[in-house]
Amino acid sequence: MINRRFFLIVSSVILAHVVASKNFASNSLKTTKKNKEKIIIIGAGIAGLTAGKTLQNQGFEVILLEARNRIGGRLWTSKKWDNAFVDMGASWIHGEEGNPITKLANTINAQVFSTKSEKSIIYDLNGKEIIEDKEEKLDKLTNKLKEIINKIQNNYYYDISLQKALEKELKWQTLSDVNKQYLEYLLNSNIEQEYAADISQLSAFYFDESNEFDGDDLLFVKGYNVISDYLAQGLNIKLNHTVEAIGVAAPSVNASNSQGVNVITNKSNFQADRVIVTLPLGVLQKNIVKFSPALPEKKLEAINQLGMGVLNKLYVLFPKRFWQNNYDWIGKISEKKGQWSEWVNLESALKKPILLGFNAGKFGKEIESWSDEEIIADAMKTLRQIYGNSIPQPIDYQLTRWSQDPFTFGSYSYYATNSTPNHRQELAKPINKRVFFAGEATSIDYPATVHGAYFSGLRVSQEIIALTN
Repeated sequence: MINRRFFLIVSSVILAHVVASKNFASNSLKTTKKNKEKIIIIGAGIAGLTAGKTLQNQGFEVILLEARNRIGGRLWTSKKWDNAFVDMGASWIHGEEGNPITKLANTINAQVFSTKSEKSIIYDLNGKEIIEDKEEKLDKLTNKLKEIINKIQNNYYYDISLQKALEKELKWQTLSDVNKQYLEYLLNSNIEQEYAADISQLSAFYFDESNEFDGDDLLFVKGYNVISDYLAQGLNIKLNHTVEAIGVAAPSVNASNSQGVNVITNKSNFQADRVIVTLPLGVLQKNIVKFSPALPEKKLEAINQLGMGVLNKLYVLFPKRFWQNNYDWIGKISEKKGQWSEWVNLESALKKPILLGFNAGKFGKEIESWSDEEIIADAMKTLRQIYGNSIPQPIDYQLTRWSQDPFTFGSYSYYATNSTPNHRQELAKPINKRVFFAGEATSIDYPATVHGAYFSGLRVSQEIIALTN
């Protein structure tokens, strides 16, 4: 099932700045003397809140401008169902050991629940449990994929899409229909749902370029917003402020002592010494926020070369549980790759009969154009293939359409074909010591994760503090 990271290919990136960030975080909790500089942070997601808390504790005057009517960004806990809070965005602490989000969770005594990939069950195309010889076939194909991907990443001289590379190495046209179905299930459940993009869009070289923490994956029983709410305490956050333009004054003799940044929102203008941009990659790609002067060509190249993925969720609340409760993950091989192939059993965690279904990449985006009723009907068709036609209709549901969200235009970033870690590094670079960038897409070590966004908030804080000491 969804494991971070499935293929565990060790990143070549040195972790020195992460270690420094951890040390810095532990030393930045005490408030120091007031700093005369004013910092505007665009976005009150995990990166913006972390930077805001860190800088304010170091004596900076901080204002966060958030376009939504809530904080958290892609941390979004729905409280629609009494005593069963569900996360429409990020759900897990991925790897509890040494993870800074685990430390935050422990600080506030947040209730968490461990989901384990080994507690999984997989059903075939006809809804029959995969056991014995079929299970052995899946294991062999999994090992074969690992070997082939290792070969591609070590022997190819130029980047192509992961799909093209795999089709070539697997001799796709010669495979049996059954092997194709099994391979498509493995590719979707372990790669496409992991990286929120179709294998036709992922870089064969770098799609899995990241580090990870050891340990279990942990769900927040009361939702991930317990973390963002904690970080937001005491911060000056202005909601419903959509940033339209960021202007930076031309350098002058007194530039170091002047408020050289002007930020225009739909409601007001704000001046500051520096600005931190935590806009999601999808928003930057739409060129909605106008920069003056314009962003450097290398940064624009980085923005456009990286990909913004889609991972949509469907929570279904039933009158009673009709599935086995000793499994966390439920897999289903489908006729169409990725069509309701991954489900999570949430009854143990939330004490209500709730299933969570995922759809990623192309199919995840395709169903966004469907009506809610069409999405539910399609999901129920899959569940009935497994559990029979007598299962009950849902009491209620909640679903996402992340690629249509005007404040993200996607779920999280990925390495598209011909993008590299250098593009993330370029995206993270400040401009003229005035405009700084943070967010999961700027993280080389932990992209597409909450802890990656958290570390980016610490990094950008360090950059600003170093300039003002």
